[in-house]
Amino acid sequence: MGEDAGGGHEFVVVANRLPVDEITDGDGPSRWERSPGGLVSALHPVVRQRGGAWVGWTGSAGDAPDAFDVDGMRLWPVPLSAEDVDRYYEGQSNATIWPLFHDLVEQPTHRRDWRQAYEAVNRRFARAAAEVAAPDATVWVHDYQLLLVPAMLRELRPDVRIGFFLHIPFPPVELFMQLPRRRELLKGLLGADVVGFQGALAAQNFLRLTGQLLGLEPEDDRVGVDGRTVVARAFPISIDVAEVDQFAADPAVQQRARQLRTELGGDRRLLLGVDRLDYTKGIEQRLEAYHDLLADGEISNDDVVLVQVATPSRQRIAQYQQLRERVEREVGRTNGEFGDVGR
Repeated sequence: MGEDAGGGHEFVVVANRLPVDEITDGDGPSRWERSPGGLVSALHPVVRQRGGAWVGWTGSAGDAPDAFDVDGMRLWPVPLSAEDVDRYYEGQSNATIWPLFHDLVEQPTHRRDWRQAYEAVNRRFARAAAEVAAPDATVWVHDYQLLLVPAMLRELRPDVRIGFFLHIPFPPVELFMQLPRRRELLKGLLGADVVGFQGALAAQNFLRLTGQLLGLEPEDDRVGVDGRTVVARAFPISIDVAEVDQFAADPAVQQRARQLRTELGGDRRLLLGVDRLDYTKGIEQRLEAYHDLLADGEISNDDVVLVQVATPSRQRIAQYQQLRERVEREVGRTNGEFGDVGR
């Protein structure tokens, strides 16, 4: 990462994934295209406008490519080995922290080697951000995979301003206390100057924990630590509305929408869900409710159609494999009972 070290970037986003996917068409050369997803949709316009850098993983295990430019952003890849992916990403991040932060909707798994990998990878991200950031830069760290990065980055670069934003819920005291090394996670977040959450209750949970777990004295939306003041507040995330409006007004998009509506049954009322295939999205419950509405005669297949787009996710984790099987079974049950030719 040496080419920009020294001068560096005034604005740096740090997230587990880079905002691009590598696309390969047949035998041709690969290319990078912008990724789908809420985090990228929200942050991409900001980074592009600021001419900033984005530090993250490419999504493939192995050596990372050199820094490259995409759509007005400088992207700095961080390498993850296959073992890192297994332990840091699929393990500690998605089989421990994710279910616990989502109110134990699935039972978390706790393993020491996962925690050790999580700490090592977080340190790698912190070092990458420290190399990329200009003096007195603003560094914005994102989400549950990188809870330790703010404090690690502050040790390396006390000159930079650090923000952290959590894109998932933050649990109440009773749940957070189940985590091994919970003090270290809390101290990691307190390395930031501003800790942002989606909702006010999450910010309150965080501040309450700083008092109960670390003996600090939070007041209103802030808490003092090591001679600094950390602000913790809800900042509900948005999207680039102008960009979405532009897509919606595109004649080609409107024409394709008309084609899809015709293919799906013309004037039937269309219910559309677009989600990652995750047990926190309620897809299984949504399908069961739709089945019951059909069974009770509240709606008719002649009048309504449900389209659920569900992108497969974290397919090496057992809970996600089981969820996919249950969803496919429920789709088959509903279509078998109420579908007919073409419907």
